[in-house]
Amino acid sequence: MSKQYKTSAKLKNTAKDKLTGAYPKAILITFLSGLIPFCASLVISMIASMTSSAAYAMTGQFSVVMGLQVVFFLISTAASIVIGVLQLGLSLFFLNLACGQPCTVSNLFYGFRTQSNKALGISAAMVLLDTVCLTPYQMLLDHFQNTWELSWLGFSLLALGIGLVIYVPLSLGLSQAFYLMLDFPERSAKEALKLSLQIMRGHKGRLFYVQISFLPLMFLCLLSFGIGYLWLVPYMNMTSAVFFLDLMNPAPQKQDTSS
Repeated sequence: MSKQYKTSAKLKNTAKDKLTGAYPKAILITFLSGLIPFCASLVISMIASMTSSAAYAMTGQFSVVMGLQVVFFLISTAASIVIGVLQLGLSLFFLNLACGQPCTVSNLFYGFRTQSNKALGISAAMVLLDTVCLTPYQMLLDHFQNTWELSWLGFSLLALGIGLVIYVPLSLGLSQAFYLMLDFPERSAKEALKLSLQIMRGHKGRLFYVQISFLPLMFLCLLSFGIGYLWLVPYMNMTSAVFFLDLMNPAPQKQDTSS
């Protein structure tokens, strides 16, 4: 029997229904999942800036500053991997909510309490993909901003284009890894990543369309000075959870019995 997957509109309508009466908790957990990485990044950036300035004042050597920048880049990457574990808890919250199961804001820290090694493994894969694909663009853009030579702007845009060509399909392919870890806790991080790539074959375009369908709402949120994102991001997270459930358990396609 052939399978019938929900359209983008149906996925989003289902997500709206699942969020009914649960928006306060959904907004809070989503806000915390963004606030924690923001604060960590801000602290690391401030320490890096102050340390680099002090080192240059004491030594007068730019090579020392470059060395410190590499160290803090590695520290920032490691912090991103650790903080990325929050995504497992966020996935758990919205998956439970979508399935009508109990969910609390404390779900956000689930990955630090249970199977943390697996969660770190999946988070490391995500951060590594982001770093490899997008860091060259950022480095070239920084060089352009320091020199204002248009050739470096061209190189940075070229690096961005190449990076996105690699990043977008791979990130879509790996997007279900945390959900799969929750659904199949006996699987290793590597197996969850592999399985995500397998089940997303033929569905990357569908998920990409769902994601870009939120662009008009994102624009409206910008007009509200970002306040609208408090409602939009939980809506997007719930839609992602509903997408996973639909992907794993599609409805059987109705056959035409008329003759």
